[in-house]
Amino acid sequence: MLFNSYAFGIFFLVVYTLYLLSQRHYKVQNLILLAASYLFYGWWDVRFLFLIILSTVVDYLCSLGIDRKDIPVRYRIAAYGSLLAAYVGFVLVNWDVFLSDKSAAVIDSGSGLILSTSWRGWGLLLLAVNIAGFEMLRVFGRRLPSETVRKMYLIYSVTVNLAILGFFKYFNFFTDNLRILLENLFHYTLNDWTVRVVLPVGISFFTFQTMSHTIDVYRRKIPASESLIELAVYVAFFPQLVAGPIERGEHLLPQFQKPRILSREAFREGLWLIVWGLYKKVVVADNLARLVNQAFGPYDKGQFSAGSTDGLYLLLAVYAFAFQIYGDFSGYTDIARGTAKLMGFDIMLNFNLPYFSKTPSEFWQRWHISLSSWLRDYLYIPLGGNRGGTWMTYRNLLITMLLGGLWHGAAWTFVLWGAFHGLILVVYRVFSVGTQRQGFFISLLQGLLMFHLVCLGWLLFRAQNLPTVWLILRSILSDFSFTLQGIEAGKELIYYIWFLAAFQVFQYFSGDLWPIRRWPWMLRAAVWVYIGMSLLRLSAPGGQEFIYFAF
Repeated sequence: MLFNSYAFGIFFLVVYTLYLLSQRHYKVQNLILLAASYLFYGWWDVRFLFLIILSTVVDYLCSLGIDRKDIPVRYRIAAYGSLLAAYVGFVLVNWDVFLSDKSAAVIDSGSGLILSTSWRGWGLLLLAVNIAGFEMLRVFGRRLPSETVRKMYLIYSVTVNLAILGFFKYFNFFTDNLRILLENLFHYTLNDWTVRVVLPVGISFFTFQTMSHTIDVYRRKIPASESLIELAVYVAFFPQLVAGPIERGEHLLPQFQKPRILSREAFREGLWLIVWGLYKKVVVADNLARLVNQAFGPYDKGQFSAGSTDGLYLLLAVYAFAFQIYGDFSGYTDIARGTAKLMGFDIMLNFNLPYFSKTPSEFWQRWHISLSSWLRDYLYIPLGGNRGGTWMTYRNLLITMLLGGLWHGAAWTFVLWGAFHGLILVVYRVFSVGTQRQGFFISLLQGLLMFHLVCLGWLLFRAQNLPTVWLILRSILSDFSFTLQGIEAGKELIYYIWFLAAFQVFQYFSGDLWPIRRWPWMLRAAVWVYIGMSLLRLSAPGGQEFIYFAF
């Protein structure tokens, strides 16, 4: 179910109506939100709901074990019962009857080795292993010191979540590379046991969100939640479930533990964020996608000789992708934050005008803030941060960005993208670039340089293979001329981004991401009319998925 679809509009209208009718009973609202969130996620493939519930139950029991050492029987019964119900309802039931052929197999292979029928066996194994694992932890934990038990539960939670993420997201990547390695070194072909695993939507987001909660409980930043319902709706909250922001337990979870206040100001801001996010997505991102896909299409298919060598055209395609991915991802975040605000929730800011950054560190303080801060707090700082001296700081930066690149996708281009950003972070630190206050002209040059470094990174991010990166870079540097194809691409790019760029200039210099609230009413009305007419007349057809659904 896409935010930019009529189905979501009807879905949200129904959910919001029920939510408002239950305004005096916040626990009933939590149940409504949980059911809505599971329906929202199950719209893609209902069987993957078992993974979300498994991750939730693991986090619930581990956080209680960290807080209490011995988990009371009523909490274990609730957790095990929920896990069993999820297995019966979402795995054991034959959902193939209701699903399209495209999504029929959770785990598939060319020879039909592991099909959705076997997913029932794997699900039963996960169910049994986790129940047995928790019972063993509980029994052995009675004889061990409290701090040891706390670490055991933390390790268990992180291990299970990373195992889920690693198998479903990276299994294909590692088997493909293993096959290539064996074929090149030993001329041996793997084909009998190698399977293809379907990637669940948003798995990187909800596994990181559950892990952060357990880690924060371990660090004594928040208490463990005794309510499985509250923790479940925190994990599965539908506005930010499939593409973030990656929330923290200390910020979002308390909002489910008390009544929400629905204010007029929050309603107005929420409505603005939804409309502005839709504009970014369906007017800017989806229209620029045509230009980007046309330029990259032959390269994506490996038809390198058929790809354009027009340097200006390819450079503009890279620029177009920079605005496409920004409009697509920040648009999703705006809609997520807007729908949450309509219900009285505050979701963290995930984008803060990133293309106005002057240094790599500033860029990562403005782009995908929830991920960059997650990597900082749960990876970079535990590795040692900047406490171990200069070289250790550089090492920690590179490791963090490499893993951040791999988080985005199981491909060498993402690994190189992460390495590239790690490298420029190190280079800027070595030369202390941007550490001193500069005048407007120097700041402008620094911003332009940083924007083009980011665009170079986007080329790595968008390319489906490494030869594409080399061929496009070579064309940009060696075949740059003002061709008709390039000029037309430039016109299309300007046509779709001019208002976004102009409005973001207002946002930047006013220091306010919602500046129109203080504008004269006629100017506000003009902006609303322009965006409304753009949504009606310029929306790209087709209802394209958000790019980050794949991550």
